[in-house]
Amino acid sequence: MTYKEATDYLFSRRASGMKLGLENIQKLLERLDHPENQFPSIHIAGTNGKGSTAAILESILREAGYKTGLYTSPHLIDMRERIKIRGKPISQRDVVTFIQDSTPHIEATGVSFFEILTAMAFSHFASKKVDVAVLETGLGGRLDATNTIVPLLTLITEIGLEHTRILGKNLVSITREKAGILKPGIPCLSGAKHRKAKAFLSEFTEANRIPLRFSDETVRLSHLRLSEHGGRFDADTGSSLYKDLYLKLLGNHQIENSALALLAVEELRKKGWKIPERAIRRGLENVVWRARLELLQENPKLLLDSAHNPMGVKCLVKTLRTLFTYNRLILVFGVLKDKNYRSMLSQIAPLADRIVLTRPVSDRALEPERLLRLPSVQGKYVDVIPDIEKAWTRAVSLAGKEDIVCGAGSIYFVGEVLRFWEDQKKNRT
Repeated sequence: MTYKEATDYLFSRRASGMKLGLENIQKLLERLDHPENQFPSIHIAGTNGKGSTAAILESILREAGYKTGLYTSPHLIDMRERIKIRGKPISQRDVVTFIQDSTPHIEATGVSFFEILTAMAFSHFASKKVDVAVLETGLGGRLDATNTIVPLLTLITEIGLEHTRILGKNLVSITREKAGILKPGIPCLSGAKHRKAKAFLSEFTEANRIPLRFSDETVRLSHLRLSEHGGRFDADTGSSLYKDLYLKLLGNHQIENSALALLAVEELRKKGWKIPERAIRRGLENVVWRARLELLQENPKLLLDSAHNPMGVKCLVKTLRTLFTYNRLILVFGVLKDKNYRSMLSQIAPLADRIVLTRPVSDRALEPERLLRLPSVQGKYVDVIPDIEKAWTRAVSLAGKEDIVCGAGSIYFVGEVLRFWEDQKKNRT
């Protein structure tokens, strides 16, 4: 079997759709001798920030000398990005081997695309004997395929309205689904800030005898200095005081994600994990989490952000207003039809001098012409270019040296921009 044949088979499982529930994945993991029980793990759920928090925490643990696994979703360019050990994606050979060996079990259990990837990650981490794996939920928490583990810690990041047709139509319902990853006696750390989400988590953890700490109540952040090239800050966790930390990722929200990661470090230290301050500093300095306020170039500035819901766009807008200096903003926007794109555009369109609407590469993509009807784009100079590469090229051609081109709206869209950007870089060298 070639790598292409393996990935073709894997992606063909998308046709069966998304399957929430643990029955099938548990059957598959049983057939694979329960790899999920063969390594320590940290489990992260939330609406926004869970991928960034996972990347920050993994970076710190790797700098501390641990052999780390990292499982995230979705990917930007290559499916192998989802499964990493010490920052390096799973090899094509290991993907092929897993699919070859597991195909009879996959067929017998009827697992979905995401369930196969989850089992692949668990098997990879077990076979390579990682010291710890940081695992991000795919959707929700309670019925997510990753919720077959018993972790050292659980983290819940900021919670907002998302996937309301699946997770529930209000914040309490969605918080309940996220809280489904919590286990009795296993500490939960949360970056949630909304009053209703915090209230539910407090009641739930008390009823189930789960230690809970909120990062905004525990970690005191001070002396924040944010720029286009990262952020500096002091952090007092109650157990440790860190002066002049430097975070490579941009935006105030990433500082808040770092606070949650620092709280996790303190909890791991209590359990005997050796994580020196130098590892924390180097982990924050060296963390890579692409297409999250990623500045591709200067003059003109080319900025990619994976903001794909109203909460993410709110953070993007705040960062554009406070961190970046520019003459005009040229927005390239592509979105999925099941997202709250009206709210997203209503926040960011007022900042834009020009807008280029495009179409993400997904069967869930919204046709860009439909966005023209929205009040937020009325009176704006708007181009509709469904082809992503042509749309991005058009936006860049419109930009002067003092302008900024910003791409946002869907991870699928910004992933495509990154794909051809990286191809162009290879051709230039």
